Amino acid sequence: MRKLILALTVLMAATGCGKKIPEPENSGVAIQGVSTLEAATTVSSIKNSDEDFRVKTFVKGNSVYVECYLKNYGFSESNPEQLATVSVFIDNQKKVDMKTAAFIVKDVPNGMHKIKLEILNGAGEKTGLQKEIEVHITSSI
Repeated sequence: MRKLILALTVLMAATGCGKKIPEPENSGVAIQGVSTLEAATTVSSIKNSDEDFRVKTFVKGNSVYVECYLKNYGFSESNPEQLATVSVFIDNQKKVDMKTAAFIVKDVPNGMHKIKLEILNGAGEKTGLQKEIEVHITSSI
């Protein structure tokens, strides 16, 4: 009986450790809007066909964590020609200018909000790159 159980365990382990690695469920799929995981935690990922500017967001409590990926601009001051600034608007009101690729927008009130991210070049001029996302803040934890 022990040999049978041992053989089945080895067989199950061998079939589970194949070379095929599962693909992420959302690979290649554009997610529009926000998907709610829990009352206080929301994950959103926006991937547009425009690969020049991509944004990933994560909502926890009343803070929105933002990561920006830019193809032709950067946030390092070592290359001032390609220096970028992210202007953050919440419900069409300017909140802050950020000079880093990842940042946190804190103290967002409860409810649905439209956040617009607009990229400015080193001279402070609009580059035409912008993204709008909607977030739902459900808790102030």
